[in-house]
Amino acid sequence: MILFKRLTVLLIIFLLHAGTIQAQTFTYPCSIVLHPVRDIPNARGAALITKVKKPYTDLPMSPVRERQSVGIYADWMPLPSSFGEYDRYEGFAQIPGEISWRFKMYPVKEDAPSWFGGTPWAGKFDEISLELPANTQVQVRLSDSKTQRLGPAVLQNTLSGCRS
Repeated sequence: MILFKRLTVLLIIFLLHAGTIQAQTFTYPCSIVLHPVRDIPNARGAALITKVKKPYTDLPMSPVRERQSVGIYADWMPLPSSFGEYDRYEGFAQIPGEISWRFKMYPVKEDAPSWFGGTPWAGKFDEISLELPANTQVQVRLSDSKTQRLGPAVLQNTLSGCRS
């Protein structure tokens, strides 16, 4: 019986601690660096996580709602086709085991592109109504616009290191 009580106490402590890990919060706005999943020379990205106030409609007196926004800038990205049957990048954010969001990224036109390759891509999604926990994953993933097939992550990180 004593063993059962001890195990119960340990289980409760573990569950409370596990909930605390996921519920860690951070101050908005904050940002993280997105690192390559595999060796891609120079490729890096940054994600800006912030709260935005958005009107419900386009009418001047529309009530406002608060949403979370994930904006991604990725630089020195190789052509998506260099990884196979892909033609663009997409931003991807997910709370593991709960929900995910994907959004288009667009190549940034540069006045003076680098002569040795790599293109910047950018995109954002600002319709997230949930609070984003520290274990939220943010990724830049390959995508095929014709089939809507989402490919593997190229850059990624979690919000655990999100800093103001």
